[in-house]
Amino acid sequence: MGHPNTMRAAVYRPGNTNLIVEHNFPVPQLRKGEVLIKVAACGACHSDTFLLTNAIIDDRTYVFGHETVGHAVELGEGVEGIEIDKLYALHAIVPCAKGSLPPIDDSTGIGFNGGFAEYVAVDHRQLVPVPYGLSPEVAAVAADSLITVFNAVHNTAELRPGMTKRVLIYGVGGLGHQALQLAKAYGATVFAVDYKRAARNLAIELGAERAFSLSELARETAAGKFTVDIVFDFVVNEQSFSLSKAATKPNGLGFDKPPSKIVLVGVSAENLPLNSAEIIEFPTLVLPSLYGSIDDLKNSLRLLEDRTVQPIINLAPLEKVDQAINDLRASAVFGRRIIVPTLRV
Repeated sequence: MGHPNTMRAAVYRPGNTNLIVEHNFPVPQLRKGEVLIKVAACGACHSDTFLLTNAIIDDRTYVFGHETVGHAVELGEGVEGIEIDKLYALHAIVPCAKGSLPPIDDSTGIGFNGGFAEYVAVDHRQLVPVPYGLSPEVAAVAADSLITVFNAVHNTAELRPGMTKRVLIYGVGGLGHQALQLAKAYGATVFAVDYKRAARNLAIELGAERAFSLSELARETAAGKFTVDIVFDFVVNEQSFSLSKAATKPNGLGFDKPPSKIVLVGVSAENLPLNSAEIIEFPTLVLPSLYGSIDDLKNSLRLLEDRTVQPIINLAPLEKVDQAINDLRASAVFGRRIIVPTLRV
């Protein structure tokens, strides 16, 4: 069908802490209901760094990359409604996948071959058309980082346009800077905290009322001078959770107030300090939030199309995927790093 038999792909092999870019990885053969996608862009994610810690025991060999957009180049048996050469965003959850793992750990780019490659095969039901005029590099964020942000803000926290909530964005990184824009667009009064000065400066540029350093937030909350209704924690470690509790605790001093919300979005293997008394006496909902539905993907693409969210992206070729992941480990990525297979070193 006009494509090669082998391709370049960034492959995870059990026991490795980095990916291996292989130059003769087989181009997938389509099964019934599948579509072959020529990858145009795929975002690198902190989830990739987490998976490479082997915190989840995984003996599978597969291609990483779960934030993918690309062009349909071949249709499998029984596929209808998909146009050849059209640009699509990929919803990572594989329909009807059967296994012992949660769906997110048995998805495209996490268990199944993903988008850090020249081609990927997916079920046609995973594909959502990218609006005309939206570049692949920008559209890619809808497939993971923005869909995760939308789910956290709109569904988990139940923030809506016109609400006058006070919101703290903890971590102004690849997801946090998009969450700040969405919460601001909804009418919230938005604050941010990040240990990096550049991230704090970005938060102010994007409309945050104030951007705290960690020490500033610790002093303000200890003195009872700062409180918010909702925290979106994109870091999730002992320190971030403790400061999130401190930022929401004063709301519990009013008996008739609704509970505060701490939305956990970042993924880590750290145990968080928590006792039942503090979240009961100072009513606080601790809410995990993970990825989003295919409808959330559609909404995320619309947010990009109408420029409600304008992500900061920087590009890298497939051969530099390990550098991208190491930069994420070092918190050295500004905005979102997007892998583009057609870029050359």
